[in-house]
Amino acid sequence: MSIPSSLSSLSLIPHPSSLIPPRWLGDQKLLIVTGLLVFFGLLMVYSSSGFIASSDAKPDYFYFFKQLRILLVGIVAFLAGARIKLKVWKYAVLPVMGLWAILMTAQLFLPLGPVVNGARRWINCGLFNLQTSEVARCLIVVFLAQVFAKRPELLQGIKKPLFIILLIPAAFMLLTLKQPDLSSAALMGLIVLLMMFLGGFSAPLLGGGILAGLGVGVWVAMHNPYQWKRIVEWWNGDNYQLIQSLVGFARGKLWGVGLNRGIQKWEFLPEPHTDFIFSIIAEEWGLIGTAAVLGAFIILFLRAIRIANRQPDRFGGLLGGGLAGSLVILAFVNMMVSTGISPITGLPLPFISSGGTSLVVSLWSVGILAQLGRRAESGES
Repeated sequence: MSIPSSLSSLSLIPHPSSLIPPRWLGDQKLLIVTGLLVFFGLLMVYSSSGFIASSDAKPDYFYFFKQLRILLVGIVAFLAGARIKLKVWKYAVLPVMGLWAILMTAQLFLPLGPVVNGARRWINCGLFNLQTSEVARCLIVVFLAQVFAKRPELLQGIKKPLFIILLIPAAFMLLTLKQPDLSSAALMGLIVLLMMFLGGFSAPLLGGGILAGLGVGVWVAMHNPYQWKRIVEWWNGDNYQLIQSLVGFARGKLWGVGLNRGIQKWEFLPEPHTDFIFSIIAEEWGLIGTAAVLGAFIILFLRAIRIANRQPDRFGGLLGGGLAGSLVILAFVNMMVSTGISPITGLPLPFISSGGTSLVVSLWSVGILAQLGRRAESGES
C-alpha cells in the first residue's frame, strides 16, 4: 500500500541528509563527531548530576538544563570561530591578551566571581561562571601561531628573542598559578611546548624544556601542601577520589550497568558530572562506552590534523595543530586522571563535562577548525 504524497510530506522523521552539516560550515566529519560528543555529554550530565542536584534541593534536571543553556552560547562561539575571518583573530589577539591579563590580575583582588576553597578562578557572567584560564589557553595558541608563522627563525635555537616572546604566555601561567590553579598552568606549559614542536623547535631542546617544566611543576607542588598531598596520595594509591573512580570502572565491566543506573554518582565519587564524568561513563556504558569516547576524540584529532596539514600558510597550520592538540591533551589528561595514570588535576573532559567555559571554548576551537577546513577546500584566505 503506497503512502499518499500529502501525508509523506508531513513525516516527522528527518531525511538522513538533513542531519549532515552544510558544507559552508567546514569539515563535515569533524562536525558530526563533535555533535555526537556534545549530545552524549548532555546525556551524561543529566545522568551523573541528578543526585547531586537533588541533594542541593534542586530539580534533578537542574545541571542538564544549565548545560543546555550554555550550549546555546557555545553554538554562538562556534559560529564566531567558523565565520569570522582568521585575520580578525590574528590581529586582535595581542590587544585582547593585554585586556585579559588585566582582567585576570583584577580577578585576584576583586570579588568578580565565586571563591571556592580560596581559589579565584572564575568570573560571574550571569549564565555561567567564566574560567579565565580556559580562555587564556586559547589566546596563547592564537598568539604563538601568529608569532611563529611570522618569525620562524625564533625556533632555530635558544635565543634571547624567543625568551622575550615566551614571557607573554609565562605571564598567563603565573597569573593562573596565583588563582591558584596548578593544573591549568601546567596545561598552558604543555600547549607552549606543543606550539614550539609544531613550529619546528629541535627535539633535544624540546625534551630539555619538558624536563625543566616537570621540575618547575614539582617544585611548585612541593610548596603547595594541597597539591603535594594529591601527588603523594596518587603515588601511594590511597586517594579516595581515585579509588571510587576505579570502582566505577570495575562495576561497568564490558557493557556497563546501564544509563542512569550507576551508583558512584550517589556522593561516593566527588564531582561526578565534571572532573570524573569519564568514570560515570565507564560505570554506565562499560569498556565499550569508554572506548567509543576515546575513539571519537581520536577521530576528531585525526580530522583536525588533516585540516592543519592542508593549510595554504604556516599560520593556519600552526593554529589548527595547536587547537587540535589542546583539545586532545585536555581530553587525555582527564581520562588519565579517571584511570589513575595521572594525579588528580580537576581538568574537564571537553564537550562532555558539565561546565560553561570548557564547552564554549571547545566549540569555539572546533569553529576555527571548521573554518580552516573550509579554507583548505576552497582556497579562501
